[in-house]
Amino acid sequence: MPLNNKLIQFVVLVALSIISFSCQSSGAESKKINNDTIAKRDSLTLVDSLPINHLVTGSGGYYDEVSAIISGVKQSGQLAALHDSSVWSNHREFIDKNWVKVEKNRLMPMAGWTNKEMSAVSKTISTAFYPFSGPDFMTVNAFFPQAIKLIMLGLEPVGALPKVEKFNREESSDYSENLKRSLTEIFERSYFITEYMLRDFQRQKVNGTLPVICFFMKRSGHVIDSLHYIVKTEKGELQEVDYADNVKAIGVRVTCHKAGLVKNVYYFKYDVSNQYFNDTAAFFKFVKANVANAATYIKSASYVLHANFMSNMKKMILSGSNVILQDDTGIPYDEIAGSGGWNIKLFGEYSQPIKNFPYLRMQKSIMAAYEKDTASVPKLPFHLGYHWTTGKDVLMLATKIK
Repeated sequence: MPLNNKLIQFVVLVALSIISFSCQSSGAESKKINNDTIAKRDSLTLVDSLPINHLVTGSGGYYDEVSAIISGVKQSGQLAALHDSSVWSNHREFIDKNWVKVEKNRLMPMAGWTNKEMSAVSKTISTAFYPFSGPDFMTVNAFFPQAIKLIMLGLEPVGALPKVEKFNREESSDYSENLKRSLTEIFERSYFITEYMLRDFQRQKVNGTLPVICFFMKRSGHVIDSLHYIVKTEKGELQEVDYADNVKAIGVRVTCHKAGLVKNVYYFKYDVSNQYFNDTAAFFKFVKANVANAATYIKSASYVLHANFMSNMKKMILSGSNVILQDDTGIPYDEIAGSGGWNIKLFGEYSQPIKNFPYLRMQKSIMAAYEKDTASVPKLPFHLGYHWTTGKDVLMLATKIK
């Protein structure tokens, strides 16, 4: 039965602002990667700043060291002494304990599943797009580890890394507690809650998504090489500038590497409802150019792509992506299957949307697809998304027919 569009627009708008379960310094600039001269530009380049085969080795600089402190990764450097302070030592113990669980229950099974089910797909993907992500670099990187460009976006501010070397003991303790609290939901449930992120990512607390993105990079073995902010000029264009204090940024580019593979990871704070996300906006043009031939990942997205006010984003994903990996909160199943242009493989178990979305009914097209091939639908070896208490997770892998 078709959903009432006015009803879903109203309720999803409320849900997006309250519980979008999605799924953003000072010191010397960290070491540049060879000839990376993209400090300032007149307008944001719509292609990678680094080629696919650009390889580096070695350790990063100041930003990498700060990220190591807050992520509990003990390493040498100018800030190494902080690792042994009582606050950051206790912080590391807490993070280590929880990260072991995340790796065992989520990341390792996800890696095995990805190698089995998406090995051929992954080899063709250089860009991964993760709308409604918040700072969840961890999950999209697990599914697309070979992608050299990741584009993430949410409603939460970009923020900045903490100046940990200037903290006194009380400030260090407060920051540690605030960061640990901000990570609780994704440690336990696998997604962030927007209401909590807007509370925890205030400037006087964790200060935006950037610290959490860098946290996940370090915990997943990456070295952070450079940071650049992205601003909107008076003419409405996007411009990349140096990472510095007092910059009003709508986005950030974090360059990192692991095992020699360089990644450019973008996060943008942007409302992608049709009112702001259309072909007159520079950000729309940036995403459209970069989503072409990309893999799009959607999880815990508050079902906003079921609503008319998100139709521009939905159309862009369908037309530009070569691969869509999503749960049932993404694009309605029948809008993918009905076009006839996709091969779709189902995983897991489909169930009623959780009680936070009482106005939504089960998608009949997904029900029919699962009922048709129940015996052949593989189970998922991990849990992601809203059904974390029941384990009834659904995952759809759609690849475009060429």
